[in-house]
Order: sequence, then structure tokens, then C-alpha cells
Amino acid sequence: MKKVFINANGYTMDAAEHRFEAVAVEDGLITCVGTNEAVQEAAGTACQIIDLQGKTVLPGFNDSHLHLLSYGYSLEVADLNDCRSLDELKDRLRRYIKENGIKPGQWVEGRGWDQNQFDTKKMPTREDLDEEFGAYFLVLTRTCAQICVVTTNVLELGGLLHKPQQIEGGMILTDAHEVATGVLTGLATEIIYRMIPTLGVERIKKCILAACNRYVSAGMTSAQTDDFELLRAGHFTEILQAYEELDREGLLPIRVNLMLHLATLEELSDFLALGYRTGDGSPYFRIGPFKTITDGSLGGRTAALRAPYSDNPEGMEENTGEMYISQQELEALTQMAFDHGLQLVSDGIGDRAMRSVLDAFIKIIEKHPEEDLRFGIDHCQITTEGIIEDFAKYHIIGGLELIFLASDIAIVEERVGAKRASMSYNWNRFKTQGVTIAAGSDSPVEEYSPLHGIYAAVTRCTYDKTPKGGYHAEQKLSVHDAIHAFTTGSAYATFEEDCKGTIEVGKYADFVVLAQDLYETAPLDLAEVQVAMTVVGGKVVYEK
Repeated sequence: MKKVFINANGYTMDAAEHRFEAVAVEDGLITCVGTNEAVQEAAGTACQIIDLQGKTVLPGFNDSHLHLLSYGYSLEVADLNDCRSLDELKDRLRRYIKENGIKPGQWVEGRGWDQNQFDTKKMPTREDLDEEFGAYFLVLTRTCAQICVVTTNVLELGGLLHKPQQIEGGMILTDAHEVATGVLTGLATEIIYRMIPTLGVERIKKCILAACNRYVSAGMTSAQTDDFELLRAGHFTEILQAYEELDREGLLPIRVNLMLHLATLEELSDFLALGYRTGDGSPYFRIGPFKTITDGSLGGRTAALRAPYSDNPEGMEENTGEMYISQQELEALTQMAFDHGLQLVSDGIGDRAMRSVLDAFIKIIEKHPEEDLRFGIDHCQITTEGIIEDFAKYHIIGGLELIFLASDIAIVEERVGAKRASMSYNWNRFKTQGVTIAAGSDSPVEEYSPLHGIYAAVTRCTYDKTPKGGYHAEQKLSVHDAIHAFTTGSAYATFEEDCKGTIEVGKYADFVVLAQDLYETAPLDLAEVQVAMTVVGGKVVYEK
């Protein structure tokens, strides 16, 4: 049946900046946009009328970079976000174990801790956890997903406790006697995650739907997700199978582009043998770009920097972070992926990591000057000299996790010093240089709500609304530009601007209904704006 949504305070977000009162939808597409009278007349009498009572309508939010499966799985493990001390972390673990009836000898996982929020500012170690939790196989992942801490029995199970063999792209931290502390970083964490029993297809499907049902409550209608990184899920073919089954069954409530994180040439070759290319799929599930992960996190001092960190702990040798992949490996992987019809995107947090990716991308771009490639780099945090300029020169998309600034204001100057901090999180410089911005959240690393990302971009404040006037306020985005980053920018990044990102006839009937008008809301109140309704393909998938 046709639906007509009337009495809207609507913004099309198209090039002409049209406003509207009503929108008609049929068979999942927008069929008419305009005044109440004109749209109802065009739709005829055989339609359902939904009165929005003056609420604001925008194109559905489209998150350009998150980890949908990891977020869904995080809802099943112990929630350690916002712990303010080791004691609080332990208390949450106790409750989680009791509430879930977990027995000694079983695996226990938690996610979300951040030592920067602890009263001691120190990472937990196996010795902190063994006394109370040593009977369980305990694995606790830091909020950045680039560091974990485990109990002694986990290290013993992996043969990692005494004089562990180190690997490229990660560290098994040890004490003065070469005994592992329980903290692992970067690619070393994969040794641990490969030991944990895998999920299986049905549980993967359950996690996907759990995440989607949270995301729609925030007005999200589309997402670009990197799910192959969740090693506990099993082989990438199981993740593909789960999505394809959900798609065939019509159960996906949002549209998903699956990023392809395949860390080795062998894995990439196995995937390519299946015959997929970027863009294959349906309106609800598509194959996305090939994805590389190059470095760690600023909070964990593992983001790869050109110059050393400014706040290395006392006694630690000079530290410039970690590169998870060599230049030779990066170029070989990206070239193979490109040659087989895959778009390219990479994470890059530190300036050394971004420079590495830029150099690899530019080699390909310069050989194909007439092609519309739309390569992208996500995160883009420590953007020192020459980096944003190359984004603009080579038309590389800036995948900005705008929300990171709200958390990192507290640490960025400590980590990299005032000069580099002034060139970091330079969102407005991306815009003024003419770089297309596609906004994401990196959920579950950060809060998934696009409204929180818009708040951070517009105010450049922490969640407690400091500093007054915003951190490096000259790098603020306008409300208008921040909305575009979560709508038209993300659609452009996936070559879907003809069907997503604006409210126009012929496009998917995907939109969000807000209780307040973002353009009329005080900037410091943007994160509190309420989502009243989310519509995907003309279907109301969330209503408050």
C-alpha cells in the first residue's frame, strides 16, 4: 500500500536545498515530495496517511564505518565501557559471571575498558585479574579493539607466558623477567581471539539483528561495516552466509555494505575465488570495498606516528606506535584487490599510517587518471603537513569518525603535543580543501548515534560540554555540513548517490523523523535530540 507522510518539517538535502511538507512512498521508493496538498493529490485516496505533526524529516543516517557484527557480539559480553577504576571493572565482571551462570573453566569476555578513565591511568594486567578470575579463561578487550588483557591461564594455553615469541605488527608485553604481563596489542591480540570458540552462522545472524535493532533507534538506515575483523565469528564465508540468508529472508532492517578486511594475500585470493566484486548484491546487502587496517589507537599509544609520542610512560623506550602491515604488503594487497574489481578503503589514525596508505593509493590512482575510483581512508586523526592536501589532490574520501573528538580532547595534546594536536581532527580543513566527507562512528568503539557525531563536529566539545567554545573551534563543521557527512557523503562513498542520501523522487524511501529541528537546536543540545521514527524502504522500522 502507498504511504503518505504529511505535516513534516522536511529537508531534502539535495543540491537545491528544497523543503517539503509531505512525502509519498510506494514499493520502497519515494514517489512524490512537496506540499501536503500536492502529495496527497498525487498519491490518490488508496493510501495510508501518517501525520508527523510538524516533526523534522531528514534523509536516513548512513554510517560510513562501523563494526556491526562486533557491536552485536559486544551486547553478549561483559560491558566495561566507562569503568572509572579497576575495582569497578571487577565488579562488573562479577555481576556478568553471576547473571550468566558462567562456570569455572569457561571463557569470559568483556569489552570497553579504557585505562585513561581509570583513577590510576594504568592498564590492568594478569596479576590484577588472576586472584579473582583466574579460574575462567578471561579476555578483556580495550575500547579501541586494538589491545586486550587476559588471565595467566589464557597465556599458558597459547604458550605465551614465558619469553613469548613476538610478531610483527603487535606486542606481547613482558616484565623485566620476560614473563608476559597479560597485555597484548595490535596483531598479537589475534593469537588470543583465534583461541576462543567461534560463533557459527545462526549466532552471527542473531548478533547482526541485535545490532541493527539498536542502530535503527538512532535513525540509521544504512551502514558500511567491517565484520571480517571479528575473528571469533569464524571464517569469512560464515559471515557472508549469515548476511545472505538474512537478506533472502527479508530480515535486515537496514541496508548494509560489507567491507572486506582480508589481511593476507591468501585470504584475499580465497575471497576473490568466490567471484564477488564491489557493488554486487541487493538493495539491502551489498559487497563493499576491500579494507586494510594499518595501525592502532591514539588512546593506546599504538596509532602509527611520524614522530614519537610526547607522553611515553617513564622508562619506556621511544615509541612511534605500531604499523600492522608493511608498505610492500599493503601495496600488494591493494593492487590485487583493485585488479579484481574491489574498491579500496583503509583505516589510518596516525600520520605515518595515513602517509603509507596515501602512497599506496596514489600509485594506483596515477595509473588510472580518468576513472572514478573513490578510494577512502577512515579515521584521519593526526593529519600533519601534506596529508589533507593529498586527500584533495587525489580525490580520496575522508571517512571521519567525528565522534572520536569528544573522547580524545582529553588526551590528544598529551599524546602528540600542542603543535601536532592543532593539526589533528581538522574536520573543517577537510571541507575547505574540497574533500568529500563521509561520517562514521566506528561502533562499538564509540557511541553509534549519528546525533552524537553531529554534536561533536558542530561543538568540538566533550560530552560534558567542555571546553567552552570548543576545542580548536576554527575546525568546527556547521550543522548542515555534519548532516551531509552522514547522508550524501556516505552515499557517495559507496557509489549510491543515485538511490540514497537525499529525499527525492525515485530514491529509496529511507528517512529519519526527529522530535526537534537540528537547524534550530542549540549546538550543545544536539546530542539530546530524540529520534521519533526511522523509515527504511517505506517501512517504519522504529517508532518511539
